[in-house]
Amino acid sequence: MTVSTSKPKVIVLAGTAGTGKSTIAAKLVEVYQSKHPDVEFLEGDSIHPPENIAKMSHGIPLTDEDRWGWLSKVGELSSDSAQKHSGLAIVTCSSLKKKYRDYIRDENPGTNFHFLFLYGDRLLILDRANKREGHFMKANMINSQFSDLELPKADEKDAAVVDVDGKDVQQVLDECVAALATFANPSQ
Repeated sequence: MTVSTSKPKVIVLAGTAGTGKSTIAAKLVEVYQSKHPDVEFLEGDSIHPPENIAKMSHGIPLTDEDRWGWLSKVGELSSDSAQKHSGLAIVTCSSLKKKYRDYIRDENPGTNFHFLFLYGDRLLILDRANKREGHFMKANMINSQFSDLELPKADEKDAAVVDVDGKDVQQVLDECVAALATFANPSQ
């Protein structure tokens, strides 16, 4: 295992359900494995407590209060993973509101978090969600996510929006890698 002497880094694939966060996260692991052979990918959905999953499975949107514990765990587990695995981890986490992204950063000051916010047109995302099987987040929940959505603005540090509309996986991946290159050395 390679031990990094710089601050650990976490790449967060953010966005509403159906934007391809898990697919792109898995591809980013492949991109960064040459420098970080044991980079870990954490699926944020698997970190949700059972109560959150039950609510979403029944079409009940999560509140801020429902999310704080989950966001804390996402930040903690991904930060720990980056420290243990060559200084880099990749995690999926909707991170819909700026205050959620700030919370993750503030709770883990020893780690740099880089947010790649995958964004798609609401109708495209609804169509993807309708076709997805076996996931607790149903299409009827997409509207609640879009109502909470606060895309990163230009002044938000280490955050970028990557549009997924009309693009294949490779195109989205290439744009993510390009966006990461503008951050403070996410792959080193």
